[in-house]
Amino acid sequence: LTEKINEAFNVCNDIASQKNCYYQPIEMLTALDRQLRRGLKNYLVTPGLSFDCEAKLKEWREEQRKIDREMDFDSNNVEEKLKKWASLMDGLDPKSEGYFGGMSRFFARMKSGTTYETKRDELHIKTVDRCNQGKKALKESDYPMLQECIHILDLTDHHIGKHIPVASTESKFLKKHALNTFLGICKKAQGILESTNKSEFETIFPDYRDSVLYLPWMMVTGEAKKEFKLTNQFLHDALVKDISEINEFLENFDFAKLKTKVQSTRIFGGFLADHCLLLRERVKTSDHLEGDQWLDAIFKLCSEFFSQCRSLNHIKYFAILEIPSSSSQNTIKKAYKSLAKRYHPDKTGEGDGTMFRKIKEAHDFLLENVDFSRENVDQPFDSLLRGVRTKLRERAKALLEEQQYKNVETLLFRLDDLKMLDNLANPHLKHTDTIDEIKKIIKGHVEKVRIDVDSNWSSHNYLALNENITDLKSMETHFKAYPEIFSSSWNCGIVQTVEKEIEELGQQARYYLRSHHTAKQNLDDFRRCFLNMGHVLVELPLFKSITKTVMCGVLESCLSHEWGYSFLFEFGLGLQRGDESSSEVDNQVAQLIVAEFSHFKEVLTMVWNQETSQKPADDTVHGIKGQYRNGKSIKELKIDKHQLLEFFHAFDAQYMKLLGEYIDPNADMKALVQKTVGIADQFRPLDCDSGWSREVKDQIPNILAGVFAVFTIRKSGDSYNRLVESDTSGMSKNLLMKPHNIQVLTLLSLFGCGSSSSSNLNSQLMQIRTGEGKSMILGAAAVILALLGFRPRCVCYSEYLSDRDFALFRDVFDDFNVGEYVNYSKITTLSEDATKVKGNIRALTESLLRGRLEDVASAPALMSARKTDQVTLSPCKSNARITTRSTTAMEAEDGSLKSDAVSKTSLGIPESDSKISERPRKRKKVDRMLKTTKITHPPELSSIARKEILLVDEVDVFFGCEFYGQTYNQVAQLREPEITDILNHIWIANKRGGRRQRLADIQAIPAYSQLLKKIDGFKYVLDSEINLMIDQVRRIDEEPYYLHRDTDRIGYKVMDSISYEVTYGYRTVFAYLQEAERGNLKEKDSTLASALFIPLSCGQFSYANVSPERILGVSGTLSALGEYEYNVLAKYGVNTFMYVPSVYGESNFQFDKAGDGIRIETSVSDYYHSIVEHTHLFLKQKRSVIVFFSDNARLKDFTNSSFYRNLGRQKKLLTENMSKSDKEFAISKAATAGQVTISTAVFGRGTDFFCKDETVQRNGGVHVIQAFLSEEESEEIQIQGRTARQGKKGSYQMILLDSDIEKQFGLVKGWKDKIAKRDWYDCLSSARQKHRDVIYEKIEENLAKATEKDCNTHSYFDALLAKDKKAASKRFKEIYTSFKKGSLPSSIELDLAFIIDTTGSMAPYAQTAAATVKNLLTGSESIVAKLNINFPEIEFHLRVGVMGFRDIDDGPKQFSESISNEGSHFFSDTTTSISFVNFILRGPSGGGDIAEDILGAIHKAAKWNGPDDWTSPIKFMLLLTDAPAHGLVPEGSANIPNVDGYSLLHPCGLTQERVINSLIKNDIDLFLCSFNPAATLRTEKELCMTYLDHKDNSEQREITVIPLVPKNQSQSVEVLGGNGKHIIFVLDQSGSMSPYWSGVVEAYTKYIARRRQNQSDCDLVSVVQFDFCASVTVNMKPIAQVPDQLGYSGGGTYFLPAALSASELALSTPSSHVPAIVFMSDGCAYDSNQAASAFSQLNNTLRHQLECELELNVIAFGSGASHAQLKRIANSSKNGKFHTSADTAELSNIFVQIAGGDQVVDVLEAEIGKRISEAVSDRLAVEYVR
Repeated sequence: LTEKINEAFNVCNDIASQKNCYYQPIEMLTALDRQLRRGLKNYLVTPGLSFDCEAKLKEWREEQRKIDREMDFDSNNVEEKLKKWASLMDGLDPKSEGYFGGMSRFFARMKSGTTYETKRDELHIKTVDRCNQGKKALKESDYPMLQECIHILDLTDHHIGKHIPVASTESKFLKKHALNTFLGICKKAQGILESTNKSEFETIFPDYRDSVLYLPWMMVTGEAKKEFKLTNQFLHDALVKDISEINEFLENFDFAKLKTKVQSTRIFGGFLADHCLLLRERVKTSDHLEGDQWLDAIFKLCSEFFSQCRSLNHIKYFAILEIPSSSSQNTIKKAYKSLAKRYHPDKTGEGDGTMFRKIKEAHDFLLENVDFSRENVDQPFDSLLRGVRTKLRERAKALLEEQQYKNVETLLFRLDDLKMLDNLANPHLKHTDTIDEIKKIIKGHVEKVRIDVDSNWSSHNYLALNENITDLKSMETHFKAYPEIFSSSWNCGIVQTVEKEIEELGQQARYYLRSHHTAKQNLDDFRRCFLNMGHVLVELPLFKSITKTVMCGVLESCLSHEWGYSFLFEFGLGLQRGDESSSEVDNQVAQLIVAEFSHFKEVLTMVWNQETSQKPADDTVHGIKGQYRNGKSIKELKIDKHQLLEFFHAFDAQYMKLLGEYIDPNADMKALVQKTVGIADQFRPLDCDSGWSREVKDQIPNILAGVFAVFTIRKSGDSYNRLVESDTSGMSKNLLMKPHNIQVLTLLSLFGCGSSSSSNLNSQLMQIRTGEGKSMILGAAAVILALLGFRPRCVCYSEYLSDRDFALFRDVFDDFNVGEYVNYSKITTLSEDATKVKGNIRALTESLLRGRLEDVASAPALMSARKTDQVTLSPCKSNARITTRSTTAMEAEDGSLKSDAVSKTSLGIPESDSKISERPRKRKKVDRMLKTTKITHPPELSSIARKEILLVDEVDVFFGCEFYGQTYNQVAQLREPEITDILNHIWIANKRGGRRQRLADIQAIPAYSQLLKKIDGFKYVLDSEINLMIDQVRRIDEEPYYLHRDTDRIGYKVMDSISYEVTYGYRTVFAYLQEAERGNLKEKDSTLASALFIPLSCGQFSYANVSPERILGVSGTLSALGEYEYNVLAKYGVNTFMYVPSVYGESNFQFDKAGDGIRIETSVSDYYHSIVEHTHLFLKQKRSVIVFFSDNARLKDFTNSSFYRNLGRQKKLLTENMSKSDKEFAISKAATAGQVTISTAVFGRGTDFFCKDETVQRNGGVHVIQAFLSEEESEEIQIQGRTARQGKKGSYQMILLDSDIEKQFGLVKGWKDKIAKRDWYDCLSSARQKHRDVIYEKIEENLAKATEKDCNTHSYFDALLAKDKKAASKRFKEIYTSFKKGSLPSSIELDLAFIIDTTGSMAPYAQTAAATVKNLLTGSESIVAKLNINFPEIEFHLRVGVMGFRDIDDGPKQFSESISNEGSHFFSDTTTSISFVNFILRGPSGGGDIAEDILGAIHKAAKWNGPDDWTSPIKFMLLLTDAPAHGLVPEGSANIPNVDGYSLLHPCGLTQERVINSLIKNDIDLFLCSFNPAATLRTEKELCMTYLDHKDNSEQREITVIPLVPKNQSQSVEVLGGNGKHIIFVLDQSGSMSPYWSGVVEAYTKYIARRRQNQSDCDLVSVVQFDFCASVTVNMKPIAQVPDQLGYSGGGTYFLPAALSASELALSTPSSHVPAIVFMSDGCAYDSNQAASAFSQLNNTLRHQLECELELNVIAFGSGASHAQLKRIANSSKNGKFHTSADTAELSNIFVQIAGGDQVVDVLEAEIGKRISEAVSDRLAVEYVR
């Protein structure tokens, strides 16, 4: 034992003396001394140890202290010491040569007493110790110490680096890890700031701050700068979000969230104010940092919201003392003492003590200037919280005033949560007081309304009462849960009270009518009683039904008396005329009563006759003017006014004669009718070209007199006879509905009575003012023409108006027995009816498809078309076609037939709109006579074919969007069970979402093949229809539809009504399925059985291809026609135009074009404000206002705005989807004082807003505001015609939105500022005309196409009728394929932009990408070649643009674009594009992190705006990449190093939505082509969803995703360009490999280099080298740290040990990585089968654990390798691959290929091109085939 101890001491002593290093000897001797003291010396022999342990320890310790003092480098003297050491080491360095070198080494040794190696070892140890100290500092977040260590290491490297190279390595190591740590801190901070728990930021802020302040070398790097700025932005945004949420929660009464948010924001904002602002100040004073805008923005926020308890204006002084601005006096003093010691000149060595003086100055300033009395200072948001009570009080009042009771309910529901805020503010709040006050306000409002109910009822203020009741009903709905506020039902007996009052008033009224005497005696009381009921009727809609019933009962009881009719007439006349002693409101109600009840219709007739002061016929005739147009030649029409006047007087005399003779109730009306018919029959048949002789014209006045005599007697004979018996004043004559002079003269002119020389009936149009009885003119003309042997058809603007006008003359048509010859319809049905006459093309088409054409009956049997046939709309158009009704009666809303009540609106007489039929009186004899005696015409005349004459109501019908240039689309309905199955399959698949269905998906279901057998030979039809189904299933709601719940029918808005005869193809079909799914269909099964079919377009007839015998008509807008319209009319033979003066004389219409009549606003808010402001202006004048918006969308936007609420309570909407009764009520109220009506433009035509309110008339009449500029002047004139009707007053103005007219009419922004206001209207009119000219050009194009389609359809129709199946099938295909979204053009230009990732990770795919592009542009599988196969009739012209892109941090090298000299990015020469692709892919590089700037690349390319960029009609962008977009890396990859440097925010502010918006705005389709589908999966998914859900993607087009690797390799594709691989090399180092080992190592190093080039820095690498045995020479090293050399031993060859070692390594792979084995051998082995089994077992294990096959690459090297054995090993995995290599060069290539991603080796470039070409073809098919 003694000898061993002495021996150990000698070793230690040698180490100490030779190395001059005492650490280890001291440690060993200290341990020995400890044991000796514990008794070890008792076991030693004598004389014992050869040394004195204690003495030696003391000696060594002293020597070590000397060395330590020499090596003690601190920040003050390190550089000086290092310079000395540098001089010493240079002298000791044995490599120094020469005499002086040797001498210096000698003296150095003499001085130091040691050798070079000794000193170098000492310095090395010290340097490593310093590095370890730095690592410890980094771990403990001691950043000042870390910086000191790095600083010393850098100085060490600078001065003695050639002696101590480890200094540079260790410095770089520390810097790298410090930078990564900082980047990690930033990422963590950003994640925290996006979360709800921002308090965690406080824990990492010190590290964030100290890293920035103490590591100057780091803050000059781009990465650190970027993350520092980004993190500060996150800080700012998080604080802004918190503050905004506080206001939002208060606004929404969410007090619980408000409390939590205030508390958390106080903490977070206070922390930022205390610490972040200090950082800002220190950044400003730092030499290595630049000021940051986001820190400045945080300072502003903190100054505004968190300055309480803080002296932010003195922040720079607090920063000097390194304490928060909220610090106390004591804290300031403590900080001063601490810093004063640290920075005292005696300690720092600074002679001037600059820092010390700053600290002293800050200390003194703060103590002197800061107010430290902060005990009762507010906390942040205290003032806001103290204002909660006031805010809630005012908000509650405002909500109650605006009747927003739902929001008040929300407030009530959340009031109890106010208690959470009590302790938040200083002083504390009292929530109970606030709650009590709010509830008191609400309860007070409820009580006030209840009191108002009683008060308004008592005072008969029914308008206010109606508002009260409406409010109470709404409040009951929302407040019933709060009985202390709303204690009982809203009615509180008011319903019973009102109903009882109405009944009592009715009984009282009847009491007054018990006798003629009492009725006269109590007339005033009866009037007041009836008016009281009228007020309820008009002002209380809730009680309208019962009130009307009671009032009708009173009127009926009056009529039951013999004296009742005359009394009621006088009473009604009094109501209509008003009473000077009555209020304006009473008179207004009285007039509405007269209009409401048919009992007073005679009164309306009389008043109208009395108010209409007709001009003498002589004066009127002289005012008639005419013109004849022949092309551009315009001639004044010669009118024989003398003859015309003669004819008028002849009419007047005969009319009065007949009226006097047959008005008597006992007269024989049959004789009058037969007399008139007899006159007409003399001239039948009549030839329009030469038959209108003087003899005929002489009889026209007599026929016209007979017709109007029958009309007058039929409409007003009973009334006249009832009154004439007691009439002593001659008033009864005013009861007769007689035509006025203008109507008679117009009819005489139309029938040529003003032309003395012509014997022709010329087509002509006549202009009369709106509201002057056009309908009566057309009705009389229809009767006369029918009597003369023609078939008249009256056409007008809408079905609603057509039905109304037909009702006016329906009984006259019946009287003359001409109803079957007269047709009222829209102009579109003219073509439709002509088609029906020829046959049923739909039924014939269905038979053709089913192969049964030969079995169809002959043509005459097909003449009757289905009455229920629907008409489809082309999906790309919004106009509708409606079939006319075949019945002569109009159906009421309940399905019953309406009564024969006359529509006096057509006469210009206000209509009485009571549905209660009047009591028949003395006309029973006449009615019976007309019904039982049918007027017949001579048989020989009836059998003659009648020619059709068109009677036009408003010339606009020729130019509407439905007629000229449009087609009537014939649609057959194919119904089969298989069709139902297919439609249901598509519907269900669409509901599930995900990938859009394709044709191939549907072709795979059984229903498809079964249906195909039934329509053999028409596969192209079925495929096309299925494509259409797939497209339209996503577009159901594109055209809003309405479900009639009683009939289960879906309808669409057409003009001013909802039509249930219109369908929108499969959108309607799927709408039925949607409603069925929602449970809204009453008869689901039968409805779906009727609705689910294939609508097959089988013909297109041109609407314009009509040729009536003549066209006659009346219009109010002839003067607005332009040259184009006149030319169109000339095509139909209309060249004669006459203009008739108004029956009312000069118009009282006011439109100040040069002044306030036109207002143009620049913003939507100003636009709406102006409408409301001007509405209020006219309401104050006691007038009514009607506002017309262009469409429902703009109207809805206005009504949803706060401006609409500002209009007050007396406002009504008038829209197309309202019920008929609601429309009529709104229309009847529109012209009453104080009423505002908001309507759409469709009600600006033909709607009779009659003004019966004298108050409105006295104050200027109805005021119309048109809130848009009409595309057609005629529409503008029509809207103007809604006021100042029938000679009454009225005014009109336009209020327009500047952006609307700029966009619609092409005006340049700011146009109105360049011209005088008086010229605005002329400028608008000019712009409108230019716009119309463009439309007219398009109409003419459409007309040419429609004419061609019409011709083709007739040809097909003829083949069907001839039962020529072959010809019919051929022509059907031609017609069917022409039914496309647009006819296929002869040539199409396509723009295709290649956007190619050229970063380093794309290097393995560069060759493939270039070849892909080449194949897409050239060869048999190119895009153009593929398209030529699918569309042989089209010539395609492809223009190609190319852009290569790198990542954001690549700066100026980020984008490489192909640009021509002219600035365009697209080239027609594909060779140029291919060359550019090869250029940008010649050396992929850059990229930085794994993710790439895909969003930036797409956005930049979409924004190309060169002279010829993106100008083609079809545009594609094809992106080739292998990496995800920033912010869209795969889930679970966020923690991978270097994965995404911009994961949270794009530096340019780009978002997915913004990028997709640029694509959709420019109509660009995107193809995503990925070389690494697993890496890009999330990018593809989210971009696809954003694209699909974009609000402007109305067609729901999709991004096409094309993975450029086979699907069976998808599981092995590496995520993120290779991240997560554990590569295990299994390398044969047997003796035979000796000559080639260096080549193997070179192949191995090239593999590593390629993986790193692919940005695969997170790979792990292991190496197994084997001969007889196997050894792991590299064990899971990061790829950046693997050795570049491998040792070599040599020996025999055994495979099993290597397989087992590789398997063990593979199974120990971390979960973040996937193992991949590269096995290389040049020989054979006896254990190869066992090795293959080991690999197979490994593969099975991985398959279960990772759900993927082992990636196994086996290389047979050289000629001696056993291919059979190695293939067997490769086959152990389905993902195994076998390679052969003849030499090391080939081995290197194979290794590089494997490293680059051999998953693309098997991808056929031609196949890629084919798939993209197919996608392009699909796009074309969707675009054009619809």
